Amino acid sequence: MERLIDAARSGDADALGELLNNYRKYLVFLARTGLHHHMQGKADPSDIAQEVCMAAHGNIAEFRGESAEEFAGWLRGILTNTMAMHVRKYLGTAKRDPRLEQRLNQSVASATGFLQSQLAGNETSPSQNFARNEAFLQLAGALEGLPDDYRRVIVLRHVEGLPFAEVAREMGRSVDSVEKLWVRGLAKLKSTMSDE
Repeated sequence: MERLIDAARSGDADALGELLNNYRKYLVFLARTGLHHHMQGKADPSDIAQEVCMAAHGNIAEFRGESAEEFAGWLRGILTNTMAMHVRKYLGTAKRDPRLEQRLNQSVASATGFLQSQLAGNETSPSQNFARNEAFLQLAGALEGLPDDYRRVIVLRHVEGLPFAEVAREMGRSVDSVEKLWVRGLAKLKSTMSDE
């Protein structure tokens, strides 16, 4: 990943395209999670991710980091700004709302924390660090590939930390059906991750 980052920063458009493609599903997952409360059904997370990729492409010269973690953090910053702009547009407010941006930042941080917690482990070598970064992006891709209900129950339960009763209310289902959906969603996620 660092090789692609170096090449992209040096002006290699193909490397930048490949790099952004590697992060695309991660960005879609974060956008979907971040927009859940504010604009569910009003903005397409895939379109938001595309805007982030275009902004990153146009501003790669501003990226000062070197690692995959720094690149992911830079993309998250662009994503938060893009989501805030969309929410302001949707709500019809022209001025910035620091509380809204803080909530979006917290939502993105929670989703990222969930992904990181699923891959917990101490990387001690560059090859282990590389493998962890790859797995991080694969997990985000696997979550994005889940059916909507599976992904939603996992996000509500693990990213937002809601108890099953709240998840059931949010999803308009019984607690029993949500618990079963959650078990099936986690099993599907595990199966998808082991297939990759």
